[in-house]
Amino acid sequence: PVPQINWRRTDGLPFPSKIKLRKSNGMIEIPNFQQEDAGLYECITENSRGKNIARGRLTYYAKPHWIQPIKDVEVAVEDTLYWDCRASGKPKPSYRWLKNGEQLAIEGRIQIENGALTISNLNLTDSGRYQCIAENKHGVISSSAELQVVASAPDFSKSPMKRLIQVQIGSTVDFECKPKAFPKAKCSWKKGGEQLHENER
Repeated sequence: PVPQINWRRTDGLPFPSKIKLRKSNGMIEIPNFQQEDAGLYECITENSRGKNIARGRLTYYAKPHWIQPIKDVEVAVEDTLYWDCRASGKPKPSYRWLKNGEQLAIEGRIQIENGALTISNLNLTDSGRYQCIAENKHGVISSSAELQVVASAPDFSKSPMKRLIQVQIGSTVDFECKPKAFPKAKCSWKKGGEQLHENER
């Protein structure tokens, strides 16, 4: 006789309400498929003469999608660059880096780990156009950005000290020493040509 047909998940989880059965339960429909819908499914058929089960695995995949693309950066010479490049995907994407269109060579100063690029002790030749490529067997995406390594001697033109500061006796006075400098400048203070040393005041 015509069998009865039922469906279930092998892991025993109940079907969400969105799942629909069609044509006397012979067809299962899963709208808006999500990762949690993946798994092993069973079709159970039964009549007065016996029972049979057919199993099928439903797998989820997704091409890479950016979680964190790279953006243009300006970094001081001798500093360390850390560029995090992250994408989602199923299976998990792998990463490659290019500099000015050519494969980036991994060496002592230059390391790549889980998509993140680290370049220590930057020099001017590290400047250029970098590209992070994320890929799995379902797709490839890329993100590009400019690295500018900058070097300059200390410059007070944009943050000069005031030539005259008037304060009341007994009050506190603050002087700021903030030159523009790459790498960061070391600052020291003098009063009338004599080196100042830190004390309780």
